[in-house]
Amino acid sequence: MAIVGAIAAVAGAGAAVYGTTQSVKAQKRAANAQIGIAREQQQQQEASYRRQQRASVREAQIRRAQGMATAQATGVAGSSVSGGGVASIGSQAGSALGFGSQLSGLSSNITNLGISASGFQQQANMFSGIAQIGGNVFQAFNGPARLQTMFGG
Repeated sequence: MAIVGAIAAVAGAGAAVYGTTQSVKAQKRAANAQIGIAREQQQQQEASYRRQQRASVREAQIRRAQGMATAQATGVAGSSVSGGGVASIGSQAGSALGFGSQLSGLSSNITNLGISASGFQQQANMFSGIAQIGGNVFQAFNGPARLQTMFGG
């Protein structure tokens, strides 16, 4: 029966070591996924800032176009003003669509990274549980005393 206890103690110790190392690896993967989320969120913020800058430029262009339209209405300007106004409207619509696509892609990346991080954290928790069970088995079969006897302590 002593051999069974020794085997159980060694198996428990092995499970504890394995569970701990796998838990640490999974925690690192979860942390890397969280870093990825932070990077994607930073990109979202930068995209939003760039959009605000473009909106300011467009607003100035619109004011200029309105001024030119007023000049045309009074008969002072040429017909190219109306063409510029139409082009401005098309540019604004295209910009809005591109921005929406960019944010949608970044949001999708953030969601996927969050799912990955959650899965890695669950793995870490599972392996931590395995390590704890292994440690309990090691203790239950008097593993510390057996190791001390085996290695001349």
